[in-house]
Amino acid sequence: MRPGREYGFIRPPAAEQIREYAARHHIALTEEQATELRPVLEQMMTTFDALEELPEPAFDTQARVRDAGAPPAPGEDPHNAFIRFCRVDGEIEGPLAGLRAAVKDCIAVAGVPMTNGTRMVPPIVPTEDAVAVERLLAAGAHVVGKTNMEAQAKGGGEGSAFGPALYPGNHRYGTGGSSTGSAAAVAAGTVDLALGTDTAGSVRIPSAHCGIVGMKATHGLVPIYGMSYMDHTFDHLGPMTPDVELNARALEALAGPDPRDPAWHPAQPTPSSYTHRLDDGVEGVEFALVAEALAQSAPEVVEVVEAACDRLREAGARIERVSIPLWSSARVISSGVMTFSGRAMHESGGGGYFHAGRIDPAVLASTMAQYRLAGADVAVLNQLSLMSAEHLRDHYLGVHYAKAQNLRLELRAQISRALAGDRILLTPTTPRTADPVEEGRHSFVEMIGRIGGDTTLNTSPLNLSGHPALSVPVGVATDDDLPVGLQLIGDYFTEAELYRAGQAAIRP
Repeated sequence: MRPGREYGFIRPPAAEQIREYAARHHIALTEEQATELRPVLEQMMTTFDALEELPEPAFDTQARVRDAGAPPAPGEDPHNAFIRFCRVDGEIEGPLAGLRAAVKDCIAVAGVPMTNGTRMVPPIVPTEDAVAVERLLAAGAHVVGKTNMEAQAKGGGEGSAFGPALYPGNHRYGTGGSSTGSAAAVAAGTVDLALGTDTAGSVRIPSAHCGIVGMKATHGLVPIYGMSYMDHTFDHLGPMTPDVELNARALEALAGPDPRDPAWHPAQPTPSSYTHRLDDGVEGVEFALVAEALAQSAPEVVEVVEAACDRLREAGARIERVSIPLWSSARVISSGVMTFSGRAMHESGGGGYFHAGRIDPAVLASTMAQYRLAGADVAVLNQLSLMSAEHLRDHYLGVHYAKAQNLRLELRAQISRALAGDRILLTPTTPRTADPVEEGRHSFVEMIGRIGGDTTLNTSPLNLSGHPALSVPVGVATDDDLPVGLQLIGDYFTEAELYRAGQAAIRP
């Protein structure tokens, strides 16, 4: 504690505050008991004063010349892909030298405001780059903008406070959520590659709807430090590109462990070369279509996927069908886990608990201030989730979390069994093509009704299990020529095999 002050930085609670805090946890204290406890808590606060006096370790992310930029001017962004144009130059040389990269606006770029797709205040201005951003810059890419996204990364493509991103091939349609602008920017050729986040399919869904390539690698292979988290065990971060080769090259730059990463994994992930087998073909490779994924997909989507399978067969692959009984229940299981983990993430100011990763104090403080000062502006799906968590905790003791977590383990085991023998699983990335964008203003209730419950049918199982999944464009469906994505799923750390197979599956 600094000299000359009655208290340090942390002031102890008054007796009436102690009673209030205890009541939140179903502990009833009398006024006398609270008064007796006050000196004890006063002494406990000195620990946090001592913490305040310790120097904060910092990573030097400000060394590069940075232009925080500005929002797009009228007419400058016809697809509504960007929330902000900015400029951070990467290294002169490297595997991605000179390429233009966009970053989803829930991934930190130091010194550049980060909106998370909302207009909540006070603004968040990270002091550190996300690990993935550091690695793109080190590989030679230049960050040229922060991209549009669903508010707090939840929704079906129309929930951004900045309006929906539009599919560049037909502005009547959206891109799907939640990495909306990243997909639109890549599809339009405005950038060469983009970063997205994926907690239930948010890299793969918009990639499929925009006809580009999106990778959700094995959980933990790409560090997620610097993104706005939902649940460290679900969250992924990955590259979105126009083709397989560049996606594989980008993953080579992004992959590998980092001590700041909060994502849990049983061992340090080992990066690999993901481009060396791209042209090896699929002669003798075994694939399996997931029956539950096909059964709930639109006929026109299945038709395009079957045509891609025919190309794989012609290239020498063998394809059968496999059943994963819990596949169709993944969305229910995800909700059961994330309703509770999301509450913990919210109350921790987005930092999360039970991990050994780093936290940017500036981001945490700004996020907590937003929740307290602008709670009504929290994304409506997150508001509903918080209310659900409180009800389930108060009246059903929170046991649904336990059941959902146990079912998650069973789903993971079922997927692993289906992958036995170096098999690659195949599904439509999304069960249907992109939805038309609704014009005009809509109430929260109307918007919730438009978020299709089946959109994440084939993507969310892999966030539950952590297996890698690649979406590649394999054709178009419907009279509007809307893209269809094929999802390829492999065992842990088999990204190179997925790229090889994806290259063979793409329509010539």
